[in-house]
Amino acid sequence: MINLKNLNIILTGATGVIGNSILNKLVSSGSNVIASGTNEIKLKKIQEKYRNVNTLKFDISDHAGIETFVDNCNKILSNKIDILINNAGITNDNLSIRMKEEEWKKVIDINLSSTFFMTKSVIKKMLKLKNGKIINITSVVGHTGNIGQANYAASKAGLIAMSKSLALEYGKKKYQGKLRITRFYSFRND
Repeated sequence: MINLKNLNIILTGATGVIGNSILNKLVSSGSNVIASGTNEIKLKKIQEKYRNVNTLKFDISDHAGIETFVDNCNKILSNKIDILINNAGITNDNLSIRMKEEEWKKVIDINLSSTFFMTKSVIKKMLKLKNGKIINITSVVGHTGNIGQANYAASKAGLIAMSKSLALEYGKKKYQGKLRITRFYSFRND
C-alpha cells in the first residue's frame, strides 16, 4: 500500500458511506485531509470525530465556485495538493421511460461534469508541482448497467472513460510520469 502519511488530500463526498470509509482510512494513515460535502450536520460530526481534519462545506455542482474552493483548499494545504479523491456523487433512480430530463441531467452533472471541473482545477496545481494523484471513485454499474439507473450507469461509464483519457493526457513523459489519474470501483451491498 502507498504510504499516505503527511500527504495532503482533498476528499469530496466525505459525508456519505463510501466517503466516510475512505476518510477513516486516510486519517488512520496519517494524511492531512480536507473533507468536503454538502451536509453541514455530518461535516460537524466529522470535525468532532477527527480533530485534525479540515471540513469545508461545498456543493460540487456549483461549477463557478470550484476554482475558489480549490484555491481555498490549496491555501489550507500549504500550496501542495498531493491527492484529489473525487468521491462525490448521487443517484436518482427511475425507469428510463419515466425518467425526467432533470433526473438525467442532475446525475450526469454531479457525477461526471463536476468531477471533470474539480479535476481540471486541481490538475493546474499539480502540474506546477509536477506531482500528484487523482482518484475518481466510480462503480461497477459503469460497466454492467443496472435497472432504473441509466443516468447513473452513463455517468460512471463516462467517468471511467474520462479517467482513462486524462491519464493518457497527463501521464506523458513531459510531465515526468508523476501525475497519475486512476479510477477505483465501489461496490454496493444491497
